[in-house]
Amino acid sequence: MQIRVTIKEATHVGMIKLELYSDAQPKDFLEKDGRLRRIRVPGQDEPILVCINVSKPGRFAVAGYHDLDADRRLDKKWNFKPKEPYGLSNNPKFKTKRKPKFEEAAFEVTNFGADIDFILVDLSKD
Repeated sequence: MQIRVTIKEATHVGMIKLELYSDAQPKDFLEKDGRLRRIRVPGQDEPILVCINVSKPGRFAVAGYHDLDADRRLDKKWNFKPKEPYGLSNNPKFKTKRKPKFEEAAFEVTNFGADIDFILVDLSKD
């Protein structure tokens, strides 16, 4: 079964990096130890469809960013806000400077897989 991710607000430069997390370790959300899969695809004008294989149904979350300079790192400003567009599944709005929680980005994958929209947010324009 697959999670079909449609990435929006992307451009043809750099690369897009997506990471998959499950509810097995929600405390490790956005941590290297909690990551199940990492996928990188070349940047292209939107929409970009990325399929992520999963072995069984469950609750999952996707995090990712548009690595504009393709250096394989999320570039940040002096105040730690991302300089490059980023996003989470469910496209939550962030009003505080805390680390996002798994529950904010979690979605269900059934035996038929799941389709999610993933909107990249560019905070560098703020």
